[in-house]
Amino acid sequence: MDYESAMTRAIGSIKDRSVYGDITDVHDDIAKTLTILMGKTFSMYDVAMVHHVTKLVRAKRDRQNPDHFVDGINYLAFAAQFSGAHTVEQDIREMAARFAPMPRAEPVDVTNGPAE
Repeated sequence: MDYESAMTRAIGSIKDRSVYGDITDVHDDIAKTLTILMGKTFSMYDVAMVHHVTKLVRAKRDRQNPDHFVDGINYLAFAAQFSGAHTVEQDIREMAARFAPMPRAEPVDVTNGPAE
């Protein structure tokens, strides 16, 4: 399977997953259930990464099955979505705001005294 085929199949398979519900809702439900069962907090990011690792292990054992790679791409993309990571543009804006000089106040005319 070439790169373009893998990416095309990954995007196409997202539509096929709609029978399971919205990815955010599903990962949130899994995270909440794991948190209750395991007594440790799990996030949607954690769930997506575990699914991705599952696909890595399966691909190691069966390189001929393209589903492992396609699903792995999607789970890694879901993890990115749930990671809370900023985009580069957001990072640049935040950095610029922190380092930008303070705006100057308008000059006050003190020669004529207080305005009446």
